[in-house]
Amino acid sequence: MSKERRQYQRIPLEASLSFQELSFHKGDIPATSSYKDVSGGGLLVDSPRAYPLGTLLKLELRVPGWGRYQNHFGPVQDADVRPLVALGMVVRVEQMDAGGYELGVKFQNVYPDDLEALVKFLEATVPPPSL
Repeated sequence: MSKERRQYQRIPLEASLSFQELSFHKGDIPATSSYKDVSGGGLLVDSPRAYPLGTLLKLELRVPGWGRYQNHFGPVQDADVRPLVALGMVVRVEQMDAGGYELGVKFQNVYPDDLEALVKFLEATVPPPSL
């Protein structure tokens, strides 16, 4: 029996994002970084510092190519400019040999239409299984 607990397949896709810890006090300015893979359930983020497990992050992801899967008015090319905004929870932290950290972030709250567009985009991006 597999120990795989993911509901969605991860897709290698490196793109930029900004993220900021959600807190009641005035926190740090948003960090700008990149993510290494993404799924309908979360993503793997490069981070300059570690965050404790359970930390909530406000995420703004740039997802190149997802615009055509969004429900929107106006030209499709304008949709790609809009970031996917989500709330995520840090579920894994790993220190990297070259410095910095990788954060496994699980989506906690995403606007339903945006999540649907992301999942459709990712399903269209997955290469067909080889036989």
